[in-house]
Amino acid sequence: MDTKLSFTLKVVKELLNHGFSVDLRQKENIDGYGGWFGDDEGEEEFVVAMKHPMSFEILIHEYCHFLQWKTDRPFWNSTIEDYDTLFNWINDKTLNVSEEDLDKSFNCILSIEHDCEKRVLRLVKNNPIEDFDIDKYKRAVNAYLWSYHINRELRIRPVRPIYSDRVMSHMPISFYNDLSYYLDKNNLTDEMRQALLLEYEINSSDD
Repeated sequence: MDTKLSFTLKVVKELLNHGFSVDLRQKENIDGYGGWFGDDEGEEEFVVAMKHPMSFEILIHEYCHFLQWKTDRPFWNSTIEDYDTLFNWINDKTLNVSEEDLDKSFNCILSIEHDCEKRVLRLVKNNPIEDFDIDKYKRAVNAYLWSYHINRELRIRPVRPIYSDRVMSHMPISFYNDLSYYLDKNNLTDEMRQALLLEYEINSSDD
């Protein structure tokens, strides 16, 4: 069984061997994000905010994006091509993007992120990691995947972390291997939706 430290060291070594820069920064967030994996030619990077409350979960998630890139490049390339369309539309209110293009981007995002989460859960099952709380991770996965529906609906990103206790307590510990479950907004219960909206400042307070 790996400790979180021993697993992290293995990840760093593998990334460096594949030519990626590794930035494990001692911050709670970096430009509003907990971390990312980037494969742009000449700018290959792996970044995690190590003071984020879920820094290890972010690290293993981004590592599984690396594994997508490493082991299934056709899938990675086909989904990442349209990945940023939705984010650009959210961040730049002057952009006019067709519903067809938003649908395509949304489906690509959920496809690559859902596949990434399956990889994480398979990895920790086959390679147990000390003190890794799988139920907590599954709650976070549900918050993460369902938040994309709200991002698109409201055309904004959450203003506070969606992994807060008040959100996580309303998320299920079940994970569905079928992507279509998460693509269907009807499966987002009102309880989960209202919990997530708290972090978008929609009909909510900080109390």
